Amino acid sequence: MIMKDYIQIFEDFLKKEINYNAPANLYEPVKYILDSGGKRLRPLIVLYVSDLFTSNTSNAIPAAAALEIFHNFTLAHDDIMDNSLMRRGKKTINSKWDNNTGILSGDVMLIISYEILNKYDDSKYVLLSKKLTETSRLVCEGQQNDMDFSLVKEVSEEDYFNMIENKTAVLIGCCYMFGGIVSDLNTKDINILYEVGKNLGIAFQLEDDLLDSFGDEAKFGKKIGGDIIEQKKTLLFIFTQAKLNGNQRVEFENIFFSDEIEEVVKINLIKTYYESSGALDYLKNKVQEYSINAEKLINQMQIDTNKKLELIKFSEKLLNREI
Repeated sequence: MIMKDYIQIFEDFLKKEINYNAPANLYEPVKYILDSGGKRLRPLIVLYVSDLFTSNTSNAIPAAAALEIFHNFTLAHDDIMDNSLMRRGKKTINSKWDNNTGILSGDVMLIISYEILNKYDDSKYVLLSKKLTETSRLVCEGQQNDMDFSLVKEVSEEDYFNMIENKTAVLIGCCYMFGGIVSDLNTKDINILYEVGKNLGIAFQLEDDLLDSFGDEAKFGKKIGGDIIEQKKTLLFIFTQAKLNGNQRVEFENIFFSDEIEEVVKINLIKTYYESSGALDYLKNKVQEYSINAEKLINQMQIDTNKKLELIKFSEKLLNREI
């Protein structure tokens, strides 16, 4: 089955399932954000893994929907915290309605994500809901860490990796794991799938950081240099800051934290520092390292060799933005 088929199956289920209508001011924003598109990366992972191991996607659709709705709940609340006005080329809920609507609609999406898991028998429901509960807490921890980073001038590499693991990677891990649970894989392989997803999630976020500064704007789909303008302390910043000494470090920090330098000039200057410090190469190596980790983990699974190769190929496509 090709990726667009997975998406069509998923979209049909979502439209049928999210059929709440009253009160309209609660559910219209929910339908609005869920209809706003996005790559549907998370449900795609769940559906692909299930199809790979069972040649069936029907049993995986509720789990896929739960994670996509949960993901959109986090986006609704993130947009309020970040004061964001646009997402995916459309107004955010808080912009189109207001903050209170964004909070409550986000809350109900979180509840719906658990409600959908009721479609499974008790044994599967317990496994899925336990993992979603843990993931929910970790995502909140990651978001808080990210917010805390904005208040300080220096962040350790260890703290940064901990933040992106919680904010981004654990949900990708959860997607791989959910695919394994609904496919009735053994506990060991299910847990390995979670680690595969986490490693790919970290690699994916690191690559996102790289593309934000050095990507092709047309392919990346966002304006290049956004992280620099927003003064985000990505691994590029953390590595560069740690490598520089004396006047060079002072000059770098003065440029990075300045709000008075023209945006294009600032972006180009900071990118020069990122390249000359070795941060760009270091980041590329880290992406490769976590990608290799994921491949090694897949090879530890007690599954058919062909399935291992298919899973590795899918994961590479995921990382290369080919999905």
